Amino acid sequence: MSESAVDGQPVTEQEESKYTGQSMRRVEDYDILTGRVDYIHDIEPPDCLHMALARAPHAHAEIESIDTAAAEAHPNCELVLTAADIEANYEPMPGRLGFSEWALANERVRFAGEPIALVVASDRYAAEDAVDLIRADYTQLDPVTDVDSASTDEVLLHEDRGTNLADDDEFLFGDVEETFAQADHVIESDYSWGRISGVPLETAGTVAEYDSETDSFDIHCNLQLYTFNGDLVYDSLGYPEEKVRLHVPENIGGSYGTKISAGARYCALAGMASHQLDRPVKFVEDRIEYLQGGDAHSCERDYQVRLAVDDDGSIEGLDISFQDDLGAFPRYPLPQAMKPQSVLTTSYEIDTVRYAYELLLTNKVPQTAYRGFGVQQHTFALEMAIDEAARTVGMDPTAFRMQNLIPPEEMPYKLPSKNIYDSGDYPAALRRIEEIVDENERCEGGLLDPEIVEQKREEGKYRGTQPAVTLEPSAGVIDYATRFEASDEEIANRTRDDVAEFPEHLAANIDADGSLVVSLATSSAGQGHQTVLTQLMADELDISPFDIDVTFLNSAEAPKDFGAAASRMGVMLSGAAIGLGDAVIDTLKQAAAEQWGCEPEAVRYESGRVERIDGDDHLSLSDLPATTDDDDHLATYDYTNPALQLEEYDEALIEQLPSYPATAYCADAPIVEVDIEDGTVDILKYYSLHDCGTVLNPEIVEGQVEGAIAHGIGGALLEEFAYDESGQPLAVSMFDYLLPSIENIPEIELEHRETPSPFTASGAKGAGEGGVISASAVIPTSVNAALEPLDVTVDSVPVTPDTLRSKLRDEE
Repeated sequence: MSESAVDGQPVTEQEESKYTGQSMRRVEDYDILTGRVDYIHDIEPPDCLHMALARAPHAHAEIESIDTAAAEAHPNCELVLTAADIEANYEPMPGRLGFSEWALANERVRFAGEPIALVVASDRYAAEDAVDLIRADYTQLDPVTDVDSASTDEVLLHEDRGTNLADDDEFLFGDVEETFAQADHVIESDYSWGRISGVPLETAGTVAEYDSETDSFDIHCNLQLYTFNGDLVYDSLGYPEEKVRLHVPENIGGSYGTKISAGARYCALAGMASHQLDRPVKFVEDRIEYLQGGDAHSCERDYQVRLAVDDDGSIEGLDISFQDDLGAFPRYPLPQAMKPQSVLTTSYEIDTVRYAYELLLTNKVPQTAYRGFGVQQHTFALEMAIDEAARTVGMDPTAFRMQNLIPPEEMPYKLPSKNIYDSGDYPAALRRIEEIVDENERCEGGLLDPEIVEQKREEGKYRGTQPAVTLEPSAGVIDYATRFEASDEEIANRTRDDVAEFPEHLAANIDADGSLVVSLATSSAGQGHQTVLTQLMADELDISPFDIDVTFLNSAEAPKDFGAAASRMGVMLSGAAIGLGDAVIDTLKQAAAEQWGCEPEAVRYESGRVERIDGDDHLSLSDLPATTDDDDHLATYDYTNPALQLEEYDEALIEQLPSYPATAYCADAPIVEVDIEDGTVDILKYYSLHDCGTVLNPEIVEGQVEGAIAHGIGGALLEEFAYDESGQPLAVSMFDYLLPSIENIPEIELEHRETPSPFTASGAKGAGEGGVISASAVIPTSVNAALEPLDVTVDSVPVTPDTLRSKLRDEE
């Protein structure tokens, strides 16, 4: 069931002529469901060869030698490369924080599964057989498998750095020391977040083709940010950007952030192999490779949280710090440490804050991004601490939350960290989700009917829920991602002109049949970009969606665009579509005016055609010459992030702090049941109130929210990339890495609210990450609410049966 409301009132039906705001069926789905969409797995040019990788079995070891003679003698082997070969001909991958990394392990391996050699053969089977013939000798080194051992620096992953600390920082907003000294209560707690990731349907893959005549590359790949992170590929090849064209298929088979950088290594290696052989080379990692060493794990954090609270329940100060296990190398996801500052105090009004982190290197797979990008970990830790604070001062946790929520009259609200919340009514959201639970579950026969709850406890099953209002920062100005490479002096001397913009680029052409072709500069991972863009452009040009096709530019055609990440595309696509619509109309009017020998002011546009105001002349799109085969587009438009146009964000932008101009929010209440005999947690029902501003397509938003909740359930209860003490990964199959399924996903009752953003062109906010951010926090708090009679609290995720039973045994 879904309901919609604007500012607490039901949404009136959209005008019949409007497509935006309606649940139009996704235009992508027919091709996807009928197999007409090519994924990387489907792309295989003539004369294509196949690549396989030899991977290290040890977490930490010196490579003494690699014997490739037997592999090279395999009758179907075409090429073998090691780090020594690529070091002689190519470049290292662009490192972060000054760490150099080669696409193949060079002299030392730093995580189990790190590639040490590549083999190219006639087919993948032969390539794998040849890989088995490679013999490598190692001297094993002690592994570093957690942040505690990493912080001692007794064993170093990168000896030239002299430390395993990749980066650290501390931010003070207000007089933290004085605030905590004056508080009636100081609540201190520690929390742990396990290593998880997105595990998309399609693993990372590439097909590389080197053209010796032009000395350039065409590389098909499923990178999520293929224009933004293209340097990971072309810098490794040692070629200029214009010589390495990255192409993405119509759909990249899911990502959830994991393909932002994961797969770039494969693109570079396949490109090198194709360059050596002057033939196409293909590689798609298998599922075991993905899980074991596919560069696709995400955050693993230990949190320390302090709250300063007065006797009346007012939160006066927050002190939150964490140690993040980055794995063997610092990669692009470093900004995951900073993004939480965009929702520093989440939905709560707290003026004084300390925020600190240490980013440490261990012998594990390097981190990539994942849906929520650090915000879900921050929200989990803060919400758990909020519960502890409520218990300390003797207040109901929901009443405690309500007292400290940011009131609607303070919107737009400026955080201590300088980001600004645009709009929303957080207290109303919490009241409404409580009303929903009261009306449906705390009533006679409901899941939380007191009599039923008591009866279930006698059976060893404890039920509860603890709702909260959680936030989803949207459409960030990604300039802050380079903060880690800047010195304190450089940051202090920044001006507004130094802020990198990364606008969203759209291009339009006319096809031979007169249809409008709109081209994106970002890949799609199943979010529905083509549908939403079709709806937006249909409204802007007052034409039928059936007269619009959406396609994708390659990296050489597109400007350096950030792309689909950070709950960005609803905001950026709608703004870009409005601008592109105006640009198309202006171009059509100019073309008609030139043809008719009049001024553009004498021409008007209406419903897909231009007309001469004082005559009968008119031209439709089909009357104009096709432009899809030309180098120049009919029209282009670059939509600048709205935060860059608002003075309110100048302070955060200049200080290179996370700036997100649209903040969506959820109020979620999962009804959980904990079986204290076996430690299992069942979610009986999940209630969610969701506000993403203007809803562009309700059906797509519902799918995004429900899918994100499923991710949150997996992270809270099931998923973890665990390692043993020797640094060996323990989740190397889908029997080990447990994903949520129909067995774990409950009925979800979703209610929409619409509080349009005053800062974005359409009023839209993000919708893709809120569910995982919220579910990751409110499922553990609801488990604690259920176990309150036993005085048992969990403090880590995932809340697995064995960890929960351990907690219960400690209280027995």
